[in-house]
Amino acid sequence: MTTPASVAARVAEILGGGWKADSGPWETYGRLDAPDADTYTLHVDDHDELCLSANLNPAGEIASFRKVHTPEGTEAIAEAIAEAIRQHHTAANQE
Repeated sequence: MTTPASVAARVAEILGGGWKADSGPWETYGRLDAPDADTYTLHVDDHDELCLSANLNPAGEIASFRKVHTPEGTEAIAEAIAEAIRQHHTAANQE
């Protein structure tokens, strides 16, 4: 079963370089951390979309993703989340 926590674990693998993933109770959310980086959270919202947020981002969500039903779709979302984190992390470092 694909959960926010399992997606977060895959995103941490994709990002490499010290990124780690932790899960919330019953794997209802996934948290991604790395040295010198914001903490990112994945959760499912009321519209059944997987949402990415950063703890220090006052605007709220960085991105959201529709539910997928295939392993390939899950992998594509994990890649997209990793890219969104890279972009957000780069922009935050330039401020």
